[in-house]
Amino acid sequence: MSDIDDLIEQLATRLAAHLVDPPSDEEPVIRYAEPDEIRADFDRSVGLGLSDEEPAHPASLVAAATDSVMRWSVQTSHPRFVNQNFAGADPVAVAGDWLGAALNTTGATFEAAPVFTLMERTVIDKLAALAGFPRVRDDEDPIPGLFTPGGSTATLYALHLARHRRDPDLSRTGDRVGHAVFVSASGHYSTGKAAALLGIGSDAVIPVETDPGGAMRPDALATAIERTEGRHPLAVVATSGTTVTGAFDPIHPIADLCEAHDLWLHVDGAYGASALFSPDQRHRLAGVERADSLVWDLHKMMGMTQQCSVLLARDADQLDRCFATGADYLFQPDKRHGELDTGDRTFQCGRRVDVVKLWLAWKVHGDEGFADRIDRAVAVASHVRARVAEDDRFALQAPGDFTNACIVWLPPELRGGPLDDDARTGLHALPPRVKARMQDEGTAMVGFQPVGGLNCFRLLFMNPQVTMHDAEDLLALIDRYATDEWRS
Repeated sequence: MSDIDDLIEQLATRLAAHLVDPPSDEEPVIRYAEPDEIRADFDRSVGLGLSDEEPAHPASLVAAATDSVMRWSVQTSHPRFVNQNFAGADPVAVAGDWLGAALNTTGATFEAAPVFTLMERTVIDKLAALAGFPRVRDDEDPIPGLFTPGGSTATLYALHLARHRRDPDLSRTGDRVGHAVFVSASGHYSTGKAAALLGIGSDAVIPVETDPGGAMRPDALATAIERTEGRHPLAVVATSGTTVTGAFDPIHPIADLCEAHDLWLHVDGAYGASALFSPDQRHRLAGVERADSLVWDLHKMMGMTQQCSVLLARDADQLDRCFATGADYLFQPDKRHGELDTGDRTFQCGRRVDVVKLWLAWKVHGDEGFADRIDRAVAVASHVRARVAEDDRFALQAPGDFTNACIVWLPPELRGGPLDDDARTGLHALPPRVKARMQDEGTAMVGFQPVGGLNCFRLLFMNPQVTMHDAEDLLALIDRYATDEWRS
C-alpha cells in the first residue's frame, strides 16, 4: 500500500467514526481559538500555508494536520449547536457526497452522468409533486427545476426568469426598462444582491411591511404595487420561513395580487419549504402551487451536506427559453439521449452531482423519516417556547411556531415590568457577551439577532438529535452565563 493509499484509508476510517459517533453533550461544541493560535498549531506539524518546500508526508497529514482540522472546527452535529439554519449532517448524505466526489463527474450531460441525470429527474419530479407543480410524464418532458449552488443563486435565477418572461429579447438587447421587485421587510438579503447582479438595481427592491410575526402583509403589498412610480412591477418574492422569526408569508393572497398585476411569484422556501415533507406542517406553504418558482434548500432542515439547493419552475420550458445557448461542442442534438441533458437549462456548465446525497438519504429514510425530522424540530422549538412563556427569567421577543425561538433573558429586577432605555441598552449588550463566553468554554453555539431594536438569543432547532432535555440544558446555560455577565 502506498503512502497516499494509507492516507485515504486512515482519513476514511476517522471520518466514518466521526459520523457514526458524533460529538455528545459532554464534548465541546467548539474549541475556540484566535486565528494566530490556529496557525501556530498547524505550524507545529505541517503548517497551514503552502510553500515551495518539499510536499508533506501523507502520514504527517493524518497524525497532525487532520487532528488540527477536527480540533478547531465547529461541531455542527453537536446537540447544543443551534447557531445556523442548518445542523446535524445526515450520515447517509455524507456518504452520498463521498460517492459523488469519488466519481467526480459533472451533472451537465447524460453522457457524462447517466445515473445522476436520471436521479435528478426522479428527485426533482417528486419535489415538484410535493409543491403542487406539474409532473414529468416521460423522457421528452423537461424536468421542472434544477439543482443550484445555493438559495441565493436560485433567487438570482428566478428573477432572471421573471424578467425574461416579461421581455424574451432582453438576453440579447439588455434591460430597457426599470423594474420593481417586492419582498417582505423580513425577507432574505439575497433578493437585493440578485437585483444588483442582474442590473435591475438594489434600489428596485421594495420592502413590504410585515405583521408582528414577520410575515408579509398582503394589504401592504397591494399598496406598494399601486404606489410604484417610475418603475414597472416585475416580481414578488414571498418568504416561506424567514431567517430570524421563521415567518411564512401568506401565499394565496399574494398570488392573487401577482395574477391581477401579471407579476412573477417566486417563493423563497430555502428554509421553510421542507415543511412540505410533513403532512402536519405543509399547511404553512398553502398556495405554493400557484408560484412561478420556488427555491428549496435541502441542506438546511434536511441535513444534506452543503450545498443541496433546488430551484423549481412551474413552466419547465421557461428554463430552456431563458438560459439555453445550444453550445454545439456539448449539447449536440444528434447524440444519444441529448434530450436528457440539463446543462443548457442553467447558467452553470460544470455542476456538482448534489442529487446523489439527497436520493440516497431519501431512499434510506423514506417519506416518513423525512416527515419525522421536520416534526421533531418543530416539537423541540415549541417545547422551548412553551417553557419560556412560563418562566419569568425569559421572554419571547417574537411570536412564532416553527423551528426557531427568539428569546430575551431578564434579570430579577426587570421581570414582570416595562423596560426603560437603560434596561434595554444593558439587555442589548448581553447576548454577544454570552455567546462569546459559550465559545470560549465550548459549551454551546447560539445566535443573536436584533428584533424590535433589542438583541435576543436566536435558537434554531434543526438537528434531529437534539432532545427536549438538551433544549432545557441550553436554557439553563443561557441563564447561568447571562446572570454572570449582568452582574459583572
